[in-house]
Amino acid sequence: MKKILCAALAALTIAASSVSALAAGYIPDHKGTPMDGFEIGTKPLPRSVLVYSELFEMSGDQYGVDPNLLAAICAQESGGVNYDYHDDGTPYPAWGIMQIEYTLEREFAAFGKHTTGVEWTLEDRLDPGKAVPFAAHLIAESLYKYDCDYLKMIQAYNFGQGMLDKIVAAKGDDWLSERANAKSYLDDWPYETYGDPLYIEHVLRYYHNRMPYRAAKVRYNGRLIKFADQAPIVDEGSTMVPVRAVSEILGAKVNWNSRERQAEMDLNGTEIIIPTDSDVAYVNGEERYLTAKSELLNNRTMVPLRFIAESFGLNVSWDGSTRTVNISK
Repeated sequence: MKKILCAALAALTIAASSVSALAAGYIPDHKGTPMDGFEIGTKPLPRSVLVYSELFEMSGDQYGVDPNLLAAICAQESGGVNYDYHDDGTPYPAWGIMQIEYTLEREFAAFGKHTTGVEWTLEDRLDPGKAVPFAAHLIAESLYKYDCDYLKMIQAYNFGQGMLDKIVAAKGDDWLSERANAKSYLDDWPYETYGDPLYIEHVLRYYHNRMPYRAAKVRYNGRLIKFADQAPIVDEGSTMVPVRAVSEILGAKVNWNSRERQAEMDLNGTEIIIPTDSDVAYVNGEERYLTAKSELLNNRTMVPLRFIAESFGLNVSWDGSTRTVNISK
């Protein structure tokens, strides 16, 4: 991910004839650092990146990441080329279409073990079917850490969270202008620059709304909720969530009845039963119809969030501008 820039740093110049858009409000669930003045979509995505569109969409759905952002990062990192060795035989520090660094060896191996039962090796970075989900996982972790601040998340993919945190701690809201001085935060960095100080600008020029973004965010009493293995998705107007994860977040007891193939939840005397692949549920024995069928997705039972929350007596609202479901007591 880190790419040592040999050329002198200069402001990114966009041709006047290019089609551009101010980023403010363009990425639907961004919050935090103002995006005024950033230009988006000024460069087309290479065909070598677009061939992975289905993989971007699948990984985006699972980890709650905009697939268009995955494509933009891929375009900036590799242009869709599976980099491994230089022409002289020396290895690149980061491999594959998502440029996963060797320093992430342990995390990459653990992610493979968790998701597939097999530890992945550094060579597996060359498999897009492994590199893209791992990159989506990293991005999801940053989105949660930075509370949906997409600018911090994007820069963290290049700088790493540790470096970005040092800059933010030192400069606060002025962190963007401090990116060019990242080297000064290290004692023995042997190169003239650290990473790409204009990484955000370079990524956003490849951002286009061409792939469907189905993921949603959930906040409970204002706090962003983290979903580890399957993010909430919007399906035909209903926000679907993993039943166990959301039940535990709300404080409910949850049980999976494998014989009946149904999820059973209980909170303060309110019992909800939701059979799999059904548009019918039961609240304290009373039959209720769901706005969308429960379904299995990535081995998680997905159910309509509003139904569960309101059945437990909670307030639910949808903020379409940020793709966020807000739940409160």
